[in-house]
Amino acid sequence: MATLLYRIGHFSVRNRKAVIAGWLLVLVAIGASAALLKGTFSSQFSIPGLQSQTALEKLTEKIPAAGGTTGRIVLEAKDGTLSSPENQQAITEITSAVGGLEKVASVTPPLPGGSISPTDPAIGYISIVFRGEMSEIPAHTLQRIAQVADEHDSAALRVEVGGAAAKQVPSIGSTEGIGVAIAIVVLLITFGSVVAAGLPVLTALIGLGIGISGILLASGFTTMSDTAPILALMLGLAVGIDYALFIVSKHRDQLRRGIGVEESIARANGTAGTAVVFAGLTVVIALAALTVVGVPFLGVMGLGSAFTVAIAVLVAITLLPALLGAAGYRALPKKLRAAAQAHDGAPIPVDEHHTPNRWIRFIDRRPLLALIGGVIVLAIVAIPAAQLRLGLPTDGTAAPDTSKRQAYDLVVKGFGDGANNPLIMLVEPDQPVQLDPQTSAGVEAKVQQQLQQQAAANPELAKYASPELLQMAVAQAKAGIVMQPYVDAIAKLDNVASARAVAGTDDGTFYVLQVVPKTGAADVATESLVHDLRDAGAALGAKNGATTEVTGLNVVAMDISQKLLNALPVYLAIVVGLALVLLLFVFRSIVVPLKAVLGFLLSIAASFGAVVAVYQLGWLQGLFGVETPAPIISFLPVLLIGILFGLSMDYEMFLVSGMREAHAHGAPARRAVTSGYMAGSRVVTAAAIIMISVFAGFILAPDAIIASVGFALAAGVLFDAFVVRMTIVPAVMRLLGERAWYLPRWLDRLIPHADVEGTKLLERLEAAERREQDDARDPLTV
Repeated sequence: MATLLYRIGHFSVRNRKAVIAGWLLVLVAIGASAALLKGTFSSQFSIPGLQSQTALEKLTEKIPAAGGTTGRIVLEAKDGTLSSPENQQAITEITSAVGGLEKVASVTPPLPGGSISPTDPAIGYISIVFRGEMSEIPAHTLQRIAQVADEHDSAALRVEVGGAAAKQVPSIGSTEGIGVAIAIVVLLITFGSVVAAGLPVLTALIGLGIGISGILLASGFTTMSDTAPILALMLGLAVGIDYALFIVSKHRDQLRRGIGVEESIARANGTAGTAVVFAGLTVVIALAALTVVGVPFLGVMGLGSAFTVAIAVLVAITLLPALLGAAGYRALPKKLRAAAQAHDGAPIPVDEHHTPNRWIRFIDRRPLLALIGGVIVLAIVAIPAAQLRLGLPTDGTAAPDTSKRQAYDLVVKGFGDGANNPLIMLVEPDQPVQLDPQTSAGVEAKVQQQLQQQAAANPELAKYASPELLQMAVAQAKAGIVMQPYVDAIAKLDNVASARAVAGTDDGTFYVLQVVPKTGAADVATESLVHDLRDAGAALGAKNGATTEVTGLNVVAMDISQKLLNALPVYLAIVVGLALVLLLFVFRSIVVPLKAVLGFLLSIAASFGAVVAVYQLGWLQGLFGVETPAPIISFLPVLLIGILFGLSMDYEMFLVSGMREAHAHGAPARRAVTSGYMAGSRVVTAAAIIMISVFAGFILAPDAIIASVGFALAAGVLFDAFVVRMTIVPAVMRLLGERAWYLPRWLDRLIPHADVEGTKLLERLEAAERREQDDARDPLTV
């Protein structure tokens, strides 16, 4: 690998114009293709084949009005009730304006006994049913609904939009550039050269442009979550800068030691570039492995991010050498350029002295104290992880100043906590259950009479007494009579605010019951009610000869969370197994991989603890802009494990490879730890600060998903880089001494040599230099 990358480095420098032009052409081509062929992104999360998801799809097929994608325009009369002539006029105008919009299937105004609050007649809502899924609703439809709501929001009537009708807020805001700005400052401080600081950012942006364009292009051919490109943006930017940083840092060290520009770039590509390839490979494999958890939207997110990371690696080992070749000695600060050029081609010293800093001297003197202290710190931070609860975002977790959150709160005020997320039970009798013709006719007559009485009491309601409304009301009344045994039994369950039959098919083979909990969707009691409903439904179905299923958007979210929680141990085992094999292959040691994996588990536990403390329990929520504490996004733990595994192996690779290189050159184990630490600590510190800054830039994003992912990744890198890799790792290596590099002979023969540090490459190059020098001194050499 090192030799191949060494040759690629030479090729890229010698053909730098062609390499640079080629990458720019790829960027333009894939960017143009993405602009022409990109599709739409979905903010909904679903898992095909999930019982509740399948039930919801069945409901949509059987009774579209009951199972379609829905939204609400929530109303509150500021003085009086919604039945006042002025408010009724506004409601009529709103329903008329919204009813004709693209993808709107039906609009139902506030009606007594249903969508007007029984406790506060000043609050009600207009129900909107859309055709198709949420991702299929055109942006202009949502914009028009928001515009209509704004036009009718007045001193007399408050109008808010929620559910699928709410205009989507951007996933990211304007704070993400802060991370890039901090990265540039860190690079300037680290390198002392504008050129050297600018190249990692430039290559990262080019790789990111290609990666994101590829994801946008793929969205035209597959359903993709709107979180996928944001995640790729986070990772692509962070690793793109970091990978280039490692290669540029190695190149600059070699220039200062007298190696020529082209040879230095090639050697940096062969040594640091090899570590970059292996580090990138771990991230790519970990992200691609998300496909094995059986969650399609998570697999697509992982593959998209893996593609972006792979592009970042390719850019780092091909485009970066070409740009470094064009920069020449300008990669060094001005004060060092002349000296480096004067010694161009000087031989490379075998050992380079690094003066130990205070931290590694402390670890060297007190390794056990450093080890215990680091473990205790991470263990304390990890304590809140025991309270981890998973869920998906709802309107109730949106920012308080958004219309969707205002609509949510109004519904809670008028109808109770559970009214925003009702549970749905589907009942399919083994034999059709219908009313006899006489009873059926009586129900129709009674419903028609009730509608006429309502219209007479309030003339404004007369316009809504349409045949469609009559048909819906009749179907609901008939279903209520047939399903009365189910309704009575369900109403007796704990935490049930109300239960009623809401629809049924004409042939009597399919009925829909709506159960409103007393608690909100994120409450533990609501989750318990779902289990109770399933048990009660199974018992009622067995007694009455029917099949029952429980569904609803919040039930689907609960089932997704449970499936992801079940997948967590499996995925963690895959990642840990991968780490052991990969590190065994790279470091040729049994102890080093075990130590690295245990450190990774500590980092994961601390990261979970931090994100639960802030985003679920609300600790320090004001500091991090958390408006409403809520269960952790259900896919975050799996995602965090995959990403943090790759990033933690990056730092393990760059830091421990220096220790192994020093030990391979004959340094005693204790000295090798200090030498390797000093060789890699400065660049690892800079890389970690850059990555933390990039991730932290997303914490203030308007989307709670993006903010929590950014926080979790920033915290994970902080714990892993500074506590695990730069404290616990050298302490353990110091305590183990020579035993850290133990490998049975039989295993040593089986494992191929990866030469991640490029030791064999450098030995061959040094041997070739010695031969050239000997030939130059030999007078008989022609």
